[in-house]
Amino acid sequence: MNRGLFSKVFIEEVRAASDIVAVISDYVRLKKTGQNFVGLCPFHSENTPSFTVSRQRQMFYCFGCNTGGDVFEFIQKQEAIDFPEAVRLLAKRAHIPVPQQSPAAQKREAERQALYLAGELAQKFYQHNLQQRQLGVRARTYLKQRGIDENIAKEFGLGFAPDEWEGVIKFLRMQGLSVAIAVKAGLAIPRPQGGGAYDRFRGRLMFPIRDFQGRVVAFGGRMLGPGEPKYLNSPETLIYNKGHLLYGLDRARPGIQRTDKVLIVEGYLDVLACHQFGFDYAVASLGTALTQDQLRLIKRFTTNILIGYDADRAGHQATVRGLELARRERCQVKILPLPANEDPDDVIRKQGPQSFSRLVENALPVPVYHFERLLHTHDIGSLEGRIAVAEAMVPHLAGIKNLVEREEYTKKVAQKLNLDQHLIKTQIEASRRAQTKGADYKQDRGQARQSLMPAVHQAETAALLGLGSLFLNCPQLRLTIGDSISKEWLGNQPLAKVLAVMLTLFEQSGSDFSLSDLKNKLPDAKTQAALAQLAVHPVPACEPMTLIAHYADRIKLIWIQKEIGSLRQEINSQNRAGKTEDSANLIRRLADLHREEVLLKQLSSGRDTGSGWLEGGTRHAEKR
Repeated sequence: MNRGLFSKVFIEEVRAASDIVAVISDYVRLKKTGQNFVGLCPFHSENTPSFTVSRQRQMFYCFGCNTGGDVFEFIQKQEAIDFPEAVRLLAKRAHIPVPQQSPAAQKREAERQALYLAGELAQKFYQHNLQQRQLGVRARTYLKQRGIDENIAKEFGLGFAPDEWEGVIKFLRMQGLSVAIAVKAGLAIPRPQGGGAYDRFRGRLMFPIRDFQGRVVAFGGRMLGPGEPKYLNSPETLIYNKGHLLYGLDRARPGIQRTDKVLIVEGYLDVLACHQFGFDYAVASLGTALTQDQLRLIKRFTTNILIGYDADRAGHQATVRGLELARRERCQVKILPLPANEDPDDVIRKQGPQSFSRLVENALPVPVYHFERLLHTHDIGSLEGRIAVAEAMVPHLAGIKNLVEREEYTKKVAQKLNLDQHLIKTQIEASRRAQTKGADYKQDRGQARQSLMPAVHQAETAALLGLGSLFLNCPQLRLTIGDSISKEWLGNQPLAKVLAVMLTLFEQSGSDFSLSDLKNKLPDAKTQAALAQLAVHPVPACEPMTLIAHYADRIKLIWIQKEIGSLRQEINSQNRAGKTEDSANLIRRLADLHREEVLLKQLSSGRDTGSGWLEGGTRHAEKR
């Protein structure tokens, strides 16, 4: 499903009827501050409000987690739904009838709804069987043996698939659903010869798998007697992709938001045990390895992740894969130190919930987890073993960005292994240089390799915010801004890309472009969030012509300094290659840029803006 399901006219009608302040107020307590509204961000944990909503621009932006967008994006993130679903939800809220779709889209949507209905009906069928005195006795006995109480079984909708060839098929047919839908829903398998189909799940305890909105989209079935496989799961369907969902997330969301953490375990029974004993922020990955889509779903609610996979070889491998993905997604991860060959369900049942709570409280940071594993797999009584552990730890330590944290872990590793800390640090620095070199190699070769100091980056951001805000909010100044700045000066910051698109739209259509037109022209989520930041940013309160000149000079000066750095590198390269004639041309270009740099500094120092940005920006850049 995509935006093309609805016309632009209908989308804009829904947008116009959905005041963003009123919509967000259904989820967040907002307080008016000046022209905007502020509140605690629903997408990350905070104590001081940094979530800002602009009624004038119909945009939101959080200065804490850099999340922003329009009313549709808020609903998508808050409800964990796609764009068409967000349009439908807001249309229903505004009492606007949803228009008819194309025949193909209507057919596909009808099939989706039939699959959702099949899942709901099958879940009721299985749950009814579990509660039947004779039919469900084996499944109820198994749950009792595993310590799962009736309330948790009902809350998660557990059921029982009778050992019949056409049990669920007959039930669905009685409800008006065809065998073909049962097959497409993954509930039945076509017979290899002749017509018809037979039940996929027979003689199994059934675990319904729901999407985030609570709709049953698949099942997991556990065999209660002899037979293989022990667990049988639904195939992927039109409404089910196991890499996009997490078992129990629809039930765990309140606990995740309350505690600002999520516990990821392997099995259905692990989730049930956790929720039964108060760990209601537990979910299970459908399969042992986390996926990027699952992590991005989790990040809508928290970035604090606890991994509680089994402490066996397969669990360790799954944990390592999950750690790498979580690192890329910039999540804070810790690992539960589970006893060997035990899972969360085992610990809770055998040692009690208090013991499991201590495991949660003492979850291991990633470097400690790797170190503990290495200590158990190498003989540190020998020099060779200690060196092997140290070498294996080097890339993990090199990946720690915080210097203090890296130093502390390095010290502990050196002390435990009785090795020279300085030598380990030398290897870590070499590893970090190699990682940096690899990252540089992957960069666009046309980009300057020079790394500007943070103060310059801050100065550039301030200028882009100021100029972008003036351009967005003051149409009468757009011509002046367009004449004052060249798109060539704009870098790769998301704010710079937004300003470049605004300048292009202005060149093409004058001042007559809407915020939604602008948003649709932006290339990615980062630039769309930057637009939201501009939309809620207050217009600079100063004489506009002076501000425009000041911001434009600042952006041009930073661009010139980047060009100077690139030219110096190129001149050095040409000199080493013996291409003195080419080098001479570059030197002349360098001299021209230096003259422009001096002139711009003189202009800036003579212009009273009260910002003091030059003192913290260009002087540091010159030292490089």
